[in-house]
Amino acid sequence: MSQARPFDWRLGAVFGTYFATAGVLAPYLPLYLQHRGLTGFEIGVVLAMIQGMRLVGPSLWGYLADHSTHRQAILRGTALAACLALAPLLAPGGFWFVFVVLFAFNFFLTAQMPLAEAITAARLRGDPLAASRYGRLRAFGSVGFIALVLACGPLFDWAGIQWQPVVALIMLAVSALAAWQVRDRHHPDAAPVRVSVRARLAEPRVRWFFVSVALMVFAHGALYTYFSLYLAQLGYSKTAIGVFWVVGVVIEIAFFFSQGPIFKRFGAFNLLAAAFVLAALRFALIAELAHWWLVLLLAQVLHAASFAVHHSASILTVQQWFPGSAAARGQALYISIGYGLGGTAGSLVAAGLWSAVGPAAAFWSSSVAAVAGYFAVQRARRHDTVHGRAVAA
Repeated sequence: MSQARPFDWRLGAVFGTYFATAGVLAPYLPLYLQHRGLTGFEIGVVLAMIQGMRLVGPSLWGYLADHSTHRQAILRGTALAACLALAPLLAPGGFWFVFVVLFAFNFFLTAQMPLAEAITAARLRGDPLAASRYGRLRAFGSVGFIALVLACGPLFDWAGIQWQPVVALIMLAVSALAAWQVRDRHHPDAAPVRVSVRARLAEPRVRWFFVSVALMVFAHGALYTYFSLYLAQLGYSKTAIGVFWVVGVVIEIAFFFSQGPIFKRFGAFNLLAAAFVLAALRFALIAELAHWWLVLLLAQVLHAASFAVHHSASILTVQQWFPGSAAARGQALYISIGYGLGGTAGSLVAAGLWSAVGPAAAFWSSSVAAVAGYFAVQRARRHDTVHGRAVAA
């Protein structure tokens, strides 16, 4: 009988420090780039490139990890390399200089989550409490994100946004130290599970699932690229902007800690469908009513659905479909197709609409993408039901 594993604080530290670094980058990097003199369109191009790196980086690192069995070493090396690659951002330079530095930095950064998720999947395989334990690990990331967002808002209001890359470098160094503590589980199963990634991708349920993932991340393109700039245009301070980023993450933590019984009761596909409906509502509210802080607060509370529910349901689905020797590549596909393809397209569309039409149009495109994602995940659910019947037969 499978035994439940104890909580791995080392993996919790990796999630916590990685997303703490994201708390410095996601809300404040667009503001720093604006301070540096980049135009709104150039900022959109840079952030689209960052998403685009997830098309290539995760697949490369995932392939190396699955075929070399050195996931621990690759996690450590890329964490250190990411820290060193960002350091040149402290030097002066224009759009192309910034573009090249962030390109190199994100090449190494894209290794972190596929490897951490694959190591986590190996730890949790066969654990009857896998959903609950994964939620606790992921909650560490949410806490780290909140801590840095809340700390950096007042800091940058007081000292200036020019300190943003310095704080990011400090957090990257801490993240590298956390990665150095991780211990991989090389042989989690008595008989290793072997899955053909190509054969799995040929299944309609898998293809429609990844289409839905890409559409959900596309829907977040305007948020990740322009949310901070949009709120600044509406007159919110950097501290207030940080608070609005944090609001949804607080609710997200509550979900991560309680998600085990929720998944048992409703199932992954029901939760995915609900996440798309609430995401469509969230982005419509931001598009039209963000100047009312109470409505904006409600929209950010819905982050718990559009991100946390969707992310956990997606990760657990990928863990189920891509076990054993395909684990790192499965996680890499999730990031490459979702954040690479979907995120890049979402950021570029948002950049075009932001410049040509206005902020509201960018966020309306997010709402439309979420509606499309709802229909894609329903197709995945129907094909999954047919697949289950075929296996049972």
